[in-house]
Amino acid sequence: MKPIQSAFTLMTLVACLSVGKLQRNLNDSSILGIFAGTTPCGQFIRPLHKVSAEADCAMVQWKLILYRDPVSRKPTTYKLSSVNRFIVKGTNMYSEPGTKMETEGKWTIVQGTKTNPNAVTYQLGSDKTERSIRFLKLSDNLIHLLDSDGKLMIGNESFSYTLNRVAN
Repeated sequence: MKPIQSAFTLMTLVACLSVGKLQRNLNDSSILGIFAGTTPCGQFIRPLHKVSAEADCAMVQWKLILYRDPVSRKPTTYKLSSVNRFIVKGTNMYSEPGTKMETEGKWTIVQGTKTNPNAVTYQLGSDKTERSIRFLKLSDNLIHLLDSDGKLMIGNESFSYTLNRVAN
């Protein structure tokens, strides 16, 4: 075999092995999903994002990463990042860059709500806040925030309480 053919064969073999390893790594991912969305900054949301009741907070941008055990696929931890945007007085603009907040903790899958015993919800706990957060799994790509009674949060004309899968 000529040196050029040998080199090409070796490169092809290495590429195939690398693709196979990459595919296995993707299948063994410890991330269930990354979800993002923009919600109103209502009274239920404020304590979760450390926004005072008096603040002129208009919206919250969320990024939620749900981690799981790569072998058992059971929930492990989460990381919630947010940017709180405030209304700039005398304008219809939001503050830039906004106030950033991050929290993390453990999450679990909880079966059922008051109105739907078959519903799947994701419950996020935190050492930093006294309340947990629950999301209803609408589909593999959508989760919706539930209030403290387990009901869907109602948005406004500009924002909903639905987070969309943006990765994984």
